[in-house]
Amino acid sequence: MRSISTYLIIIIMTAVIILSGYNLWKMSERYIQEAQIKNSVAKYHPEYVLNTGTKETASVTDSNLMTETKENRFITDLQNEVNEDIVGWLTIPDTQIDYPFVISQDNDYYLRRDLYGNYALAGTIFMDYRCYTDTVRSDFTDFNTVIYGHNMNNGSMFGELSLFADEGFFAYMIVRSNDQMIYDPYKSASDKERNEFFEYVKKTARNYREVTGCHRFEPVTPDPLTPTDINIVTLSTCSYEFNGARIVLLAIIVPEVNDKR
Repeated sequence: MRSISTYLIIIIMTAVIILSGYNLWKMSERYIQEAQIKNSVAKYHPEYVLNTGTKETASVTDSNLMTETKENRFITDLQNEVNEDIVGWLTIPDTQIDYPFVISQDNDYYLRRDLYGNYALAGTIFMDYRCYTDTVRSDFTDFNTVIYGHNMNNGSMFGELSLFADEGFFAYMIVRSNDQMIYDPYKSASDKERNEFFEYVKKTARNYREVTGCHRFEPVTPDPLTPTDINIVTLSTCSYEFNGARIVLLAIIVPEVNDKR
């Protein structure tokens, strides 16, 4: 009996080791895939295009090239050469968050697909499908534009959103995945809905900064921003604090103005 018990223990331990090794391999594969995809589109990075005029070698001294750059030429290149679902590029300085993002006709398609539409465990950063219409795929005119990304253990994708828990970045929250107040784009939000949203955020957020101006930017006008004349972007990823928890980081969309100083 003792030999049989020993034999069973060996089998179980071997199975555990094999399973653990497989899980580590899958995790490593996820990180490798994500890094490969990110590197494959690095030449389209908006900063790179801005500094070179094109994604290759032309100079920004050419006024025509500068005009193309201002019109987000890098997005056109990405749509034509990589994936027509790409609608923007998201960068947060001093983090690994520096990716193109996509939009589809649902919020499931890119959960396990890369920028090229191929299966990938890390998925792709994507905008809420409700920002999609027949004529406009995403122009950030919705009151609340929601963008999703996986929380990767190595900090890639949206794995570094938690770094902003102690930063004044308008609002940092832990919410449930079915939080209707946060996960509603409010395409045509009324003043009442906007005020209710901001009151909810103020009461619920773990870190909140009053909407009184442009964070990290010198205002070009002394007039403060108010809930009735601003739109926001909500970045969302998984949290492990409780079942169904989500980290959300809210940022203000600063209107473009002409600085004549």
